[in-house]
Amino acid sequence: MNPLEEILGMARKFISGEDRSMDFVTSMEDFAIEHFLDSEVFEFLAEGVSLYRPWAGPPYWSESDMLQLLEDFVREFESAGDS
Repeated sequence: MNPLEEILGMARKFISGEDRSMDFVTSMEDFAIEHFLDSEVFEFLAEGVSLYRPWAGPPYWSESDMLQLLEDFVREFESAGDS
């Protein structure tokens, strides 16, 4: 599996509700840094994954904020992962 397919799979796992934990989102952030630093993928995800704190309130990102980001991410990048 290529890195884009892998991070899209991680996004889908969050979207499905299978794992919405801080640890999981941190693993997404670590993966994005390792594989996508200085790329459009990283730019798309960086703010959300770094600010995800579902219990903290503004300026942090809630679960619904992160859900919206990852739904948008999958829509934006899934066709690129197919190639």
